[in-house]
Amino acid sequence: MSDTTTNLALPYILAAQAQKHVTHNEALRILDGLVQLSVLDRDLAAPPASPADGDRYIAPSGATGDWSGWDLNVALWTDGVWLRLPPRSGWRAWVEDEGLLLVWDGSIWSDILPSELQNLDMLGIRAAADTTNRLSVSAPAILLSHEGAGHQVKINKAAAGNTASLLYQTGFSGRAEMGLAGSDDFAIKVSPDGSAWLDALVVNRTSGSVTGEAVQSDALDATAGRLLRVGGFGLGLDAGPNVADLDTHGLAGFFFGYGGASVTPPTGDNPFPTLNGAYGLITGNGTLGDDSGYLWQIAVQYGTLSPQLKFRNKAGVTWDAWQTVVATDNILGSVSQAGGVPTGAIIERGSNANGDYTRFADGTQICTRQGLVATFVDAEHCAATWTCPAAFAAPPTAVTLTLDGGAWGASGPASGVGRGDVQPVAGINTNTALSAEVWASGSAVFVSGDTVPLLGVAFGRWF
Repeated sequence: MSDTTTNLALPYILAAQAQKHVTHNEALRILDGLVQLSVLDRDLAAPPASPADGDRYIAPSGATGDWSGWDLNVALWTDGVWLRLPPRSGWRAWVEDEGLLLVWDGSIWSDILPSELQNLDMLGIRAAADTTNRLSVSAPAILLSHEGAGHQVKINKAAAGNTASLLYQTGFSGRAEMGLAGSDDFAIKVSPDGSAWLDALVVNRTSGSVTGEAVQSDALDATAGRLLRVGGFGLGLDAGPNVADLDTHGLAGFFFGYGGASVTPPTGDNPFPTLNGAYGLITGNGTLGDDSGYLWQIAVQYGTLSPQLKFRNKAGVTWDAWQTVVATDNILGSVSQAGGVPTGAIIERGSNANGDYTRFADGTQICTRQGLVATFVDAEHCAATWTCPAAFAAPPTAVTLTLDGGAWGASGPASGVGRGDVQPVAGINTNTALSAEVWASGSAVFVSGDTVPLLGVAFGRWF
């Protein structure tokens, strides 16, 4: 039989032993040193100079003095001497200066709560972790801070079809999610109930372009709250969207339409009914959310044709007629009209052997003639036919004939009839020719060969 106990090496009191109290007290001294073991320090290289009775230390490796050779043993100061207590596996010691609980594993003292937590199956902080949520934290906030520079939070997944995301919940029911959900494209999803989900934004991993319910579905999508994409309402593209119906179009933006002579013109009142081609269209809406009133449209004819700018308004149910904006290149030019509405220049001027003419956009036409000569008809009068330099739409409404005093000396009557002896009058007129007559008055008579120079002015309409 051994003289000491197996685990703590306490001395036994032997049979017929003298001074049994010595052995008993030694066992009590060892128990007093080991039970509820708490050491003051474990880093002193040598015993302290003035220990108090009952002080305990763990002698570090390489300790000197009375602790020499006591590496990692417990040193107990008792009755004025150091008592060596070799540790056994499983012993625990509280280190007072570090506030740390150690355990002896047979070779070293280790922290019961190690400074590094590696390969834990799960961890719950004020919450219960499980096999799915292996880290569970219940707290007002979680702080992840830098250690002097930047900081990253990394969420890694095994394959493209898996999910790496942040899920936001209310009552453990999903309401929003952001990350790589089922693909490698970054997505932001939302849900009203945790079951039905909408892809609000999806960022393509290759191009960086954005799609989703929060983005316009097409260039004419006017859904409130959606992001405007390139080309939306004609912004950012070479050509805006084509307008199908001019009169019902209520969206603001930049568009284009086809002239009335094109293969597929829009329905409604076309600003360029004779155009075989496209034109630009700028539209505005003065009342948010109301496409039935306070609208305006600006149409621009472009390309190789003469540029034109037209506009119209709608303040209620009916659109106003298209109005043409006057510009320097459409003040003078060829006038034209469609259905009585001017479509060309404001003023047109021309001349030929028959005289000069001026046409206005409102339909007014004025023809003038200098050098018109009436020839002898009979003793009472001379006559001339004036072919209009530009045809009227109907016989002119007013014709004025006067004697050309400047040409009287060269072209006046050879018979000597004076200017006061004659009266020029207009005869029967057509839309292309005017009859001019000069009648002698009093006793004056014309003779064969007489001529009378005239000035003519005719007023009418070209449409």
